[in-house]
Amino acid sequence: MGIIDWAIVAIYAIAVLAIGVVASRKQTNTDEYFRGGRQLPWWAIGFSIIATSFSAASLLGGPGEGYTHGFLYLQLQLGDLIGYGLVIAVFLPFFVQLNLTTAYEYLERRFDAKTRSLGSLCFLLFVIARLGGLLYAASLVVSTVTGLPLYGAIVLVGAISIVYTATGGITAVVWTDVLQFGMIFVGLAAGIWAATSAVPGGLGELWQAASDGGKLTVVNLSWEPESIYSLPTAIFAYGTLAFAVAGTNQQSVQRYVSCADVESGRKAILLGWFSGFIGVAATLLLGVLLFGFYSLNAGLPEDVQPDGILSYFIVNQVPPGASGLLVTAIFAAAMSSIDSALHSLATCMTVDFYQRYAKSPKSESQSLNMAKGLIVMWGILGILSAFYVASTGKSLLPFLVTYTTMFLGPLLGIFLMGVLVPRVNATGAFYGTIAAVIILAVGTESGWMNFPGIWRSAVIAPVAIGLGWLISLLGSQPAQRSLQGLTLWSQTDDAQIRD
Repeated sequence: MGIIDWAIVAIYAIAVLAIGVVASRKQTNTDEYFRGGRQLPWWAIGFSIIATSFSAASLLGGPGEGYTHGFLYLQLQLGDLIGYGLVIAVFLPFFVQLNLTTAYEYLERRFDAKTRSLGSLCFLLFVIARLGGLLYAASLVVSTVTGLPLYGAIVLVGAISIVYTATGGITAVVWTDVLQFGMIFVGLAAGIWAATSAVPGGLGELWQAASDGGKLTVVNLSWEPESIYSLPTAIFAYGTLAFAVAGTNQQSVQRYVSCADVESGRKAILLGWFSGFIGVAATLLLGVLLFGFYSLNAGLPEDVQPDGILSYFIVNQVPPGASGLLVTAIFAAAMSSIDSALHSLATCMTVDFYQRYAKSPKSESQSLNMAKGLIVMWGILGILSAFYVASTGKSLLPFLVTYTTMFLGPLLGIFLMGVLVPRVNATGAFYGTIAAVIILAVGTESGWMNFPGIWRSAVIAPVAIGLGWLISLLGSQPAQRSLQGLTLWSQTDDAQIRD
């Protein structure tokens, strides 16, 4: 890293903090802080949707996938398209028209308060378990390519993320996501340029070497349930997982409810998918070209893992300037996931617990201060969690990391019960979901449900729905007020929408 590289990183950091400061001028109430007053343009929200899921692991893992498996990983984007399409068809009208702040408010309107809390808790556990890992993984790469001490990199990435997220709310998160996703593409372009310009034959020579190595195959039609490189698995298993993540994860839903109307939300989601498709294709292309590069040159050392290929290339091959752009892209990818995690954590805790269960109504200033305080608190805990991982070399909270991934399927099930099955009542939804989580956890631990992890959501979501329906048959029919405007089979009630 030379002076020009550090200058590029510094300019990026200043721009991010400036966005937070500018956005903070409008943060006078919780609606602005949590949803941007529903005034954010749909195209900015669309880029933010994909930037949220495009972490540093994505930026580093993509080239590794391209280097190892070519373009086969691109099949998963078909699963993403199916998942986003189902969100548009099934969930989006309820999230936007019911004027929600969190996805889990829908569960209280359709069922009851305890079901809402259960859904929100599933999400919180999932994000909390990931936060330290996200920060550690990003900081490890930043430390490797910049020469910064690992603990210093953790503090740097974490502190910048905390400051602009707490200061500017969702407006800052969305606009910095737009900047960050742009920087990711600039960084990828710099990497592709560095690889092609270092070989006499340029792009054509690298492409031919990749072709000779069998890296240009895009589709694998064979039935391989355990493999993400099989098209049926990508469509059915990953498609269901994408539906669960995009439809029940507050990090995504918070973008939808920030849209002005359903049509804006639909356009934002489709733009998010398309930009994600291009982003994944670009990372795979870089990996394929790096395969060609190292095939024509000395090759990679044996100890370089797939996720470390891009870092190794930056340190050893990328010239000044391009190196700074790639490092900035890694910073951007890391922060776009961390800021979303922090903001969605604060939103759910403030809206679903602090406001919902307070003995007396909370003022706008109290709720706003609580949300900002939670972002700072969880940011600091995330930094400490990353310190723990760095000092021990062990996975953080292995129990939560293992079992909170199992909540995605049951969480999808509980939302589908509400929208698609009018006969399911609050008791069935609550206990059916808990039973599904227990079945999956015990079955996985004991080995009698030993199916590939990517199929967990596709298997357990129908189980949760079936259990919820059966338990509901033992009780009374849901009241009409919990169905009107809250299922696909009932007409929307205008008064309820305005509520």
